[in-house]
Amino acid sequence: MPTDRVRDIPALIALLDARVDCAFAWRGRRDCGHFADAAIFAQAGVSIIGDLQWSSRAQARAIAESEGGFEAAMDRRLRRVPPALAQRGDIAGVPDPLFGVRLMVVEGVTLVGPGARGLERQPRSAMTIAWDTMSAGALDE
Repeated sequence: MPTDRVRDIPALIALLDARVDCAFAWRGRRDCGHFADAAIFAQAGVSIIGDLQWSSRAQARAIAESEGGFEAAMDRRLRRVPPALAQRGDIAGVPDPLFGVRLMVVEGVTLVGPGARGLERQPRSAMTIAWDTMSAGALDE
């Protein structure tokens, strides 16, 4: 799905710098879904979450279930790519026992996402699924 948008990596780096000490929380858009959405918006100027909000794990889970699960919700919003082909700034899914996947952002050889004490990193090998950030909004057209 071609796009004429250019990935804004400096904006992604600025987002990561601004959130380095921002610990995970269900409130205040500090969870992995809102983090991924902020990364997509920084790079592509498109929000895939829109007005969806939650302030607890139970609310987040109910919304995910109403969407057919987290993975299905992401598939409706972004084009899936093989993890080996995911580029810097794309969205990575790593296994999560409650939601099926936890969202992180591809940095290169690492993935980054909200953790207990701020942003945390995992090796790229933790990624089991990936979505193309630059396809945001294109599936609606």
